[in-house]
Amino acid sequence: MSKALIIAKREFLATAANKAFVVITLLGPLLILALTVLPSVVSTSGVASAGAVVAVVGGDGATRIALAAALAPAKAAVEDAADEAAARAGIASGRYAAALLLPAGWTDASTLRLLAKTGTDYALYARVEGSVAAMAREAHAAASGVDPALVKRLLSAPGIDVAVPGKEGRGPGGGLDQYLGILFTVLAFVMLMYMTVLLYGQLIGRSVIQEKSSKTVEFMLSSVSSRQLLAGKILGPGLAGLLQYAFWIGVAAAGIGLLGPVLHLQLPPTLSSGNLLALVAFFIPAYFLYSSIYAALGAGAEDEQHLTQLAWPLMICLMIPMVLLNLFLSNPNSAVSVFCSYFPLTSPIVMLIRVLVSPPAWWELAASYAILLASVWGAYVLAAKVFRIGILMTGKRRKLGEILRWAAIR
Repeated sequence: MSKALIIAKREFLATAANKAFVVITLLGPLLILALTVLPSVVSTSGVASAGAVVAVVGGDGATRIALAAALAPAKAAVEDAADEAAARAGIASGRYAAALLLPAGWTDASTLRLLAKTGTDYALYARVEGSVAAMAREAHAAASGVDPALVKRLLSAPGIDVAVPGKEGRGPGGGLDQYLGILFTVLAFVMLMYMTVLLYGQLIGRSVIQEKSSKTVEFMLSSVSSRQLLAGKILGPGLAGLLQYAFWIGVAAAGIGLLGPVLHLQLPPTLSSGNLLALVAFFIPAYFLYSSIYAALGAGAEDEQHLTQLAWPLMICLMIPMVLLNLFLSNPNSAVSVFCSYFPLTSPIVMLIRVLVSPPAWWELAASYAILLASVWGAYVLAAKVFRIGILMTGKRRKLGEILRWAAIR
């Protein structure tokens, strides 16, 4: 067996046996399922309002019937309250989620008060407000001698169902439902990519520093070359990462297949087997690119604090897709989006976002991936030079510029 593979096996076992690895592996599918199933649950059932009771102080029976009809889709109920004091007591005890105060002549009031338990259930408050506004319009129409049905027809307007050509009839309807489905799926994929690439990169960097500080690396270099050592330290955790992703995708696919039919959820079209494979396809080069750089920085660093200081450019590049996520979602073909999908340190995440939101042309995808693979090879070659020089150098905190100059040495 190659010496690099022996080292890779040791690093794989050390990574996979770690408690943090096990915890993250188990939590990964929950993140995917929670962020992708949540929009369907919210949009179809109004979970926050289910079981809520809204008290009404004042008004008449017709008012309460109309309000109850408006709250029925949210699975909320309406009850009478004797006065404001009783409504406040019911809110304090948890019996009421909100209380609507309707004084005499409330249809002509400019503002009505809605007492709320939390003040954050905006879906419920919006339904109450819409129902009250509709009743006030009908009252004004009746007082003016206009047929309320005619007013309702005059104020009615068609909704907009957003559909992407070629994808009609797939997944949730357009508008907010579709946006939430895409947003939460992209967020789940980006978070997984960000956390795993950063975690494994830092893991390799710290491992190099520990072996360098303990002088273990000197014994290892007596039997293996620096390039073999570097290859083994990168390949081992990489295999652990692929095992982790395989588990995540398997559990997520099984969970989606079971939860969807049972809970009658319409999952977003972005959560497909092809997109899950795209997540793995972009993770692999992203891992090797960042791990090579982190290994080189670990060889040049004196301790973990020094490594953190040296790695700040990598952190910024990993954070760019998170900071500009809204731009990439709303305009995936903008100049900034296209540039970031070709720049190697951001392209794995940004191109993945573009694939999820609005798949680019095949040649764009091929060009981006080719640049990324070339960058991985280049980063590994340069990291091997830095690794060979810095792995045995101790006693001085070197600046990033000096470490980068080592990569230019033949």
